Amino acid sequence: MKKILLFLLFLAANGFSQERFELTPDGFAPVVITRPDKTDEKLIESSKFWAATYNKDEHDVYEITENSLSIDALRNNAFFYRNLGEIFKYRIRYTLKVSFEEKTCTIGFIVKDIYTERTLTKTTIADFYTADGRIKEDYQEVKPSLEITANKILRSYVNALSN
Repeated sequence: MKKILLFLLFLAANGFSQERFELTPDGFAPVVITRPDKTDEKLIESSKFWAATYNKDEHDVYEITENSLSIDALRNNAFFYRNLGEIFKYRIRYTLKVSFEEKTCTIGFIVKDIYTERTLTKTTIADFYTADGRIKEDYQEVKPSLEITANKILRSYVNALSN
């Protein structure tokens, strides 16, 4: 029992110490992490490798400079919401905008497009919020489910940079 309690405390402490994306009506604010001890070239190489292996569907690595790049990819089942007992699942095209500074890395997460199955919608992140910045009643599940997806992508990417 004590081992389980210690394990749960470790997980909780570890989860709170990591940077996380949080969804707002304006999208996700960038996060800043400690830069791994690698050259810019190695970080860009690791980023390209991660993009190709993590995003099995379409992906694109572009706007590559000495210390930055952008990665576009698709993510199936990125978020959902329920309405009258029916579950609506969406996929997204997202962009990771990454810049490598001297001691930190800044990572932005942008939802570019939202799809139902294979059909592009006209929906944007702002459509899920009221004018005063609160999540709309029918879309309460969008925020946590999309945050889970964005943070899984973030954790995977950060782990790839560190290895």
